[in-house]
Amino acid sequence: MTEEWIRQSQEMLKVLKDVASKKGEDRLELVNSMNFALNAIDRSIHGWRSWIQNLALMTKFSEDELREMKEGLIKEARDFIEHDIEVSIKHRDKIPRIVIPEERGERPGVGFVA
Repeated sequence: MTEEWIRQSQEMLKVLKDVASKKGEDRLELVNSMNFALNAIDRSIHGWRSWIQNLALMTKFSEDELREMKEGLIKEARDFIEHDIEVSIKHRDKIPRIVIPEERGERPGVGFVA
């Protein structure tokens, strides 16, 4: 299974490289490329979660190996969230604001887009 995961991940990297170097994309292609990138991230996160939730597997790693993994994941999470904040700030006027019921004096529940 691990070998297949690695092979698929390497293929995904090739596609991401091709997508990143593509020029002259129209709007739909740009959105498609972003969707592909998010799906790649989602796949990776799912893989990490399956590892971390498997305590029998996690016991096979040394404390140093786990620390190295943690540091790498935290760096990637920070980079991703920093990019998220940067884009959100830059384009905040295009993004609908979520109104939470508490802001309208209503009981807690699910918000809606204003």
